[in-house]
Order: sequence, then structure tokens, then C-alpha cells
Amino acid sequence: MEFALILRELARRRLLLALGVAVAAIAALFSVYRVEGSKLVARSLQYSSASTEVLVDTPSSMLGNVSQSFEQVSARATIYANFMVSPGVLKVIGEQAGIPGEQIYAAGPIPPNEPRIVLEPTALKRNVQITGETDPYRLDFESQPNLPTIIINSQAPTTTQAVALANAAAAGLRSYVDGVERAEGIPPHRRVRIRQLGSAHGAVVNGGVSKGLATIVFIVVFVVWCLLILAVTRFRRNWRASGVLAQEWQVPETAGPEVPEVRRGDAETERAQARRGDATAEVRLGDATAERPQARRGDAAATAGRR
Repeated sequence: MEFALILRELARRRLLLALGVAVAAIAALFSVYRVEGSKLVARSLQYSSASTEVLVDTPSSMLGNVSQSFEQVSARATIYANFMVSPGVLKVIGEQAGIPGEQIYAAGPIPPNEPRIVLEPTALKRNVQITGETDPYRLDFESQPNLPTIIINSQAPTTTQAVALANAAAAGLRSYVDGVERAEGIPPHRRVRIRQLGSAHGAVVNGGVSKGLATIVFIVVFVVWCLLILAVTRFRRNWRASGVLAQEWQVPETAGPEVPEVRRGDAETERAQARRGDATAEVRLGDATAERPQARRGDAAATAGRR
């Protein structure tokens, strides 16, 4: 019953409902678009991710040489994975992908044996993470214990950019390590080899998020608009009703009991009339007193006649 009354109340406010639909549509539009100059540009709500893997190897690959141990190279892979988040390496990766290194946020691997208190980020580290979360390009490096591999995960606004960023990370690490080895004059047979295990592959992570967000914003804004219409309508109705009741029950504060106006002349006239009435009553009383002896004498004479 209450719901039917609400619908009927809203149906009477069709103009306000149409205005609410327009407001909700504008809010939904600006939730997925932004104004740049004189045109609308889509917000970067949808993003894609890609991944690839690199092998930290030796000149004579360990994959075919049973005499070489994986332990030393596995430790080196963990060091490289942590080193790839440095600004120098990110600059080289940005050059490979055609992106400024300052726009890339990178996170290194988490050691599996670290205590929880060490794994929890400090206030300063968390501030850096929150700042980096707004960057459109992200890299995440993972290393597995006892394996000489580094897993590279990338994130970008489009799938093409995410794949290019992951491949650029592998190429950037190889280029940076080669540059260091050449600068240090390390012989070729003692150098580290960075081998990418296949090209990166990626896909859209949250497809359709823009439509879903616009729909949610439209529904929420329109519902709030309807609630405001009902609240304002009922408030005005109750305000008017309270005003009518106040007028019916209002008692003048300055007005006292009505006192009949008595004029001096009228008072004196009433007093004179009262005196005349008293005198007439006295005369009548005297006449009655005089009539009583006469009546008695008449009664006595009548009695004597009878005898």
C-alpha cells in the first residue's frame, strides 16, 4: 500500500521526474568521460594485463649442461627481479616501450620466508604505493625459489600497450645487464645471458566496466532524486497543515477579557429608575397597609348586620 502511494505521488511530479532523468544521465556520462577543452575524452577505467617470463642463464645454457648448478643462478635471478624496480632499469624499459620511465610503477618480489611484520608496508612505503596506483603503466616482478626465472606482469590501458610493456621489460633487463658487463670489461664466456621464454601475451581484465559504472551511477542518482522529491513534497504538505492548525488554535496574547463599556449617563439613568421603582413599591406597600383596617371594619359591620 505504501509503495503504491509512493508511485502515485511520483506520477504527479512528471516534470520533476524528467528533470531527474536528465540529471542522472549527465552524472552517468561524466562518470566515464571527462572534459578536455571542448570535447569529451573517455576515462581510463578499463585496463589490460600481459605477462612473460625470462630465464637468467649462462653462455653455455644450463638447460643442456648437467654439470652446472641452478642455485647460484637462481639467487642471481632474485637479485635481478628486485633490481628491476630501480629508476635506472625503468628508464631503459621506458625507452624500449616508448614510455617515459617516470610513468611506470614497478613492484619487486616478496620474499616467501619473511615475517609478516616485515611484509607489511611502512607508512612511507605505502604512500609510494598509493601514489603509484594512479599510474597507467605498471610492472610486477616475481621470482620463484630455486628457479632461475623472473615472471614479468604488466598493466596498461590497452592490451597492445600491456604486451609491449612486458616485452620491453625483458628487453630492457637484457640491455641493462649487457651494458654493465661491457662497461666492466667482463669476458663474454663469463657473462650472464637473459633469455625471454616466448613473447608476452595479454588480454583485457575488466571489460565492460565503463558501462557497468555508468549504469550504477544513473540508478543511484535517480533514486536519490526521487527520495528528495518525496521528502520535499511531504515536508511542504506537513508545513501547510501545521500552519492551518496554528491559526485555529492560536489565542491572542495581548487581548484580555471583554469588559462592557459603561457610560456615565446610562449609569445615572439606571440609578434614577431604581429609585423610582423603590418609591413606587413603598407607595403600594402603604396602600396595602391602609386597605387592611378598612377591610377589617367592613367585615365587622357585615357580621353585626347578620346578628
